[in-house]
Amino acid sequence: MGEVEETFCYGHPDTPTKLRCSRCDRPICGRCAIPASVGQHCPECVAEARKGQRSVKSALRATAPAVMTIIVINVAVFIAQNLVHGLTTDFASFPIAIANGEWWRLLTPMFLHSTGFIFHILMNMYVLYIFGPQVEEAFGTARFVVMYLVAGFFASAASYALGPCSVFGVGASGAIFGVVGVLLIFLYRRRSSQFVAGYLRQLLFFVGINAVLGFAIANIDMWAHAGGLLAGVMLGAGFDRGGSPQRTRTAQIVTTLGVIGLGLAFVAYRTATFASSCQPFG
Repeated sequence: MGEVEETFCYGHPDTPTKLRCSRCDRPICGRCAIPASVGQHCPECVAEARKGQRSVKSALRATAPAVMTIIVINVAVFIAQNLVHGLTTDFASFPIAIANGEWWRLLTPMFLHSTGFIFHILMNMYVLYIFGPQVEEAFGTARFVVMYLVAGFFASAASYALGPCSVFGVGASGAIFGVVGVLLIFLYRRRSSQFVAGYLRQLLFFVGINAVLGFAIANIDMWAHAGGLLAGVMLGAGFDRGGSPQRTRTAQIVTTLGVIGLGLAFVAYRTATFASSCQPFG
């Protein structure tokens, strides 16, 4: 019998081996071999294969990019709140400051959370993660962003108009209740399906539980929650319409402007009557 030729690893020339790459057939040792579904591959073949792979998006990033972006923004702002002194008090909802012309406080609170209570942001982001993607997938990213921001503004306007005069307010819950309101209308109009009807009942139970907790637990801004939910219901009714694309688009624009206009009316009324209904302010 003739001698069998001894092979050496291409990456470690001093190491004899009987292994070969399943793709290019180069001899490789145990240190170079990378297990594959069939056989083993050398590092060069694995690197080449990775270059040709398309990047895979997460399910949330692929189907609900706005929800993911909003969650990231809220977490980033929460971290900044804990690092930058005065950030929360400068941008939180505060009726006295709003009446004095700091109108941005009607928008910025939906991106702020209680710095000493991490459960606040965790719960809000969890609820947005659960319900937000369904609304974004149903209406599209651009419309979802519009509904989220408009509902958040309306929640702040309702809290300003009907809430206490000198209480700071933060949280995305008003905007998130707007998302829930939109989803309620969407499910209600499709309740003929037994599955959808069951989901609708679960969502109503969620709203009911939050209403009870709002009255039972101090420091929860129920006016913001109720305002956000009402805005969501109005937006859902206006956005979830049949008919031609042009009529649907017109209805969505009219609904958006109507909700914003009603919120501005709340703000104008409270500002005009603030001096007589609240303690004097400078």
